[in-house]
Formats: sequence, structure tokens, C-alpha cells
Amino acid sequence: LAQASAAVLEQALVPLSEKAALPRPFVRTPKPTPTSISTMIIPSLSRAAVHVVRRQQAAASRCFASGVAKAEVPPQMVNVGLKEETQRTARAACRVEVGPEVSKALAEGKVAKGDVLTVAEVAGIMAAKRTPDILPLCHPLTLDKASVECSLDREAHVVEVIAEVRCTGRTGVEMESLTAAAAAALCVYDMCKPITKGIVIRDLRLLSKSGGKSGDYSREDE
Repeated sequence: LAQASAAVLEQALVPLSEKAALPRPFVRTPKPTPTSISTMIIPSLSRAAVHVVRRQQAAASRCFASGVAKAEVPPQMVNVGLKEETQRTARAACRVEVGPEVSKALAEGKVAKGDVLTVAEVAGIMAAKRTPDILPLCHPLTLDKASVECSLDREAHVVEVIAEVRCTGRTGVEMESLTAAAAAALCVYDMCKPITKGIVIRDLRLLSKSGGKSGDYSREDE
């Protein structure tokens, strides 16, 4: 103890000029934390803008990790302002395989939520009008007509959905017709799911379209 105290006292009496030459204990310096590009380059960005930049960085990292090249063009609504307005029509369809129990309930009008096919048709029409709210890069269109027909094939235990949309505009209504058919099918599922969860929606497809620069289209197997 006496020797230790003497060593401490001797260290305390060493002049400052000599202390600088004494070896210092090794201290590990912490590694600097990485700084995001948004904080490093533009510290004045709003919180929402920083969130967008970070999300883009994360997307780029995922693309790099998966070997998928990043798109050269950013997401955008294409310019259709130079196109001429023409009459445009599109028809789409899908099948809802409901099974024998639901098929019987539909035929007898015994579904607890009411008239399934009528409500599904209205749901499809509403969805056609709100397509840009669901598909962000679709142009808002003034529709001339939107109709949906749901029919029950009791022998096959299938609800057939056919949607037709028309407009006079600079871009087509294919997505509106497909959205209408899909929404009608989902409405059938929603109203019938208390009976069974095994309902399957299949074969969502475009049947035909007319108008526009690309011309007419008709599905060959229909």
C-alpha cells in the first residue's frame, strides 16, 4: 500500500512537460454513425420530403440487392393532352366460384346481407368511377356509361361478372372496366363469406376495347 501511494505521489509531481511524453492508455474511439444523404445534403428538408427520399433510397437498395435495374423514368401520369378525343369502349369479365352451398343460397335469395348480385353490380359501377383513386397513374375520366352484369350459373356454381364502360376522351377505359369487374367479384365474396371462405375469384380479363390510337382489340378465346 505504501509503495502504491508513493507511486501515485511521484506521478502527481511529474512536471507537465514530462507528462506529455508519458504513454497514454489506449482508448477505442467510437465509429461515426452513417449520415443519410437527405440529412447530409439538404438538412432543411421537411419531414415528409425526408421520408420520400429515404423511401426512394430503400427502394434503390432493394432493386440493387435483387438484381433488378431501376426504371429510367420515374412514376408519372403520361401526357395525353395532344391526343384527340374519341369514343372509347371496354368490356371486362371475371368468374367467382362460389361453391354449391352459396349457389343454393343465391338462387333461393337466402343470403343474410341481401340481394348479392344487385349490390355487386352497384359496387362495380361505383368502382369504375373511382378507378384513379385505386390505380394512382390512371387519368380521371368523365364516363358516359358504366354497367355491370352478374349472373349465377347454378350448375357450375359460378357467378359470371361482365363490366362495360364507355367514354369520350383521350385515353381508354380498359382499367375502369377491369376495376368494375374486380370490385363486383369482391362484393360477392364479402356478402357470401359468412357461408364459406372458400370462394375463389378467377380469370379477371379484358374482353374487348375500341377507340384510340392502338385500335380495336377482341379476346380470341371468348
